[in-house]
Amino acid sequence: MSDRPAPAASPATARPKHTAHPRAVKSPLAGSVALAGPAVLPDHPSGLRPGGHSSRGDREPAAAGRVMELHWGDEPAPRPSAEGVVTRWVKRGDTLLRHLAEHGAARHEYRADLKDGRFVWIDPAGRVSAEARARVLCCWSQTTSAVVMAWADPLVRGAGVARIDGMAAEHDAVDEEGAWRIAMEAADAARAEYLYRVTAPHAWYFLALTGLTFTPGRASFSPSTPVGLVLRSLSETRLAVESRAESTDLVRERLGSLGRALAHEAEYAYRNTDWVARLGRAGRRLVNLAEQLPRSSFQSVAAGRPADEWLSREATIELSEAIALLEDEWALFA
Repeated sequence: MSDRPAPAASPATARPKHTAHPRAVKSPLAGSVALAGPAVLPDHPSGLRPGGHSSRGDREPAAAGRVMELHWGDEPAPRPSAEGVVTRWVKRGDTLLRHLAEHGAARHEYRADLKDGRFVWIDPAGRVSAEARARVLCCWSQTTSAVVMAWADPLVRGAGVARIDGMAAEHDAVDEEGAWRIAMEAADAARAEYLYRVTAPHAWYFLALTGLTFTPGRASFSPSTPVGLVLRSLSETRLAVESRAESTDLVRERLGSLGRALAHEAEYAYRNTDWVARLGRAGRRLVNLAEQLPRSSFQSVAAGRPADEWLSREATIELSEAIALLEDEWALFA
């Protein structure tokens, strides 16, 4: 969620391999984001399964045991090793799962309302079974492989942790494991009790949870407006299209992925709300735009009509205008 993409390149200009991370896209409803997750947790709350495996099955470095040492003030204590940080947060994830299981909430869906700083688990009857306070630590863009800390992100700054001394506001070229490690270091500095990853159409959000309770003050949960999140996702998509830095296949996948994500939000996080129809319509429109982009096929290649690897200038303008129309529709609710 960080540098604005470069202006659209001319056809004669060499295209970069990746779009830049869109820093300057500001939501009119900054911090007003609702996120949700499945009833069956897809992975360990810390993102790592016991035994050193990540949630995607990648092998984590072996975590060495920590040994107590005495320091007499003549030198600073060494910083904990990266492996020690991973081990500690895996153990905290285990503790969270154990607490949830003890109270029958391990398989309940979760909801996160960043505007209110509220993270809840909801039972099948729709009642809140567990609750914690939530602050955003950082987010990782799957598209740009960039991590942006909460205090540098205009969308979540109001719901995030304060600036952490010694931590850069942005990190480029970060893979999934690297994103987890940055989030763990931030969770340490923020004195979080638990670290939780939640997903949105355009990014992973890493949350610091505190104050876990199984006697919530409010038994119900109503998600906040999705307008800010939708506008941001549309803006990032339009800017990526206008940059012409992605091939036709990547643009198609970007549009389709966002469309399916919004449709999923309509059926899942926002079901039984007034946003279902609007989210569903936006999702279908994006999927339709993706399907309209030309594809190379055996028949077209054989006929000498292969699809261009890059969108033409005319196609880029048409697609940008179509996305801008969706933005205008959603801006009415801001």
